[in-house]
Amino acid sequence: MFIQFKTSAPAVEIKQNEKGYTIMVELPGSTRDEIKIWQEKGLLTITGEKKAQAGERVFSERVFGKFSRVFRLPEDADFEKIEANYCDGVISVEIPKLEKAKPKSIDIK
Repeated sequence: MFIQFKTSAPAVEIKQNEKGYTIMVELPGSTRDEIKIWQEKGLLTITGEKKAQAGERVFSERVFGKFSRVFRLPEDADFEKIEANYCDGVISVEIPKLEKAKPKSIDIK
């Protein structure tokens, strides 16, 4: 039986609130060392590789190989304060909004 492994982009979820944006990327089986994240010219790039473990496969729906995801960051993103965390196979990239972009309540006098 021949099983072909295809490469594909990992699943992503993007959330927004008044403080900023969160990009979550599912990468089960990847290690921190196999994932690279950088921001350049308003683009956030996440790359890496999911390596297949040794052994003969009889059946597999898992995807292995190199991947790359590129996101255009919004104009109100604070590029200098982007942070990333890795927990339980999910990369979470926190992108705060610039102070001037956050909503501000105005008191009525």
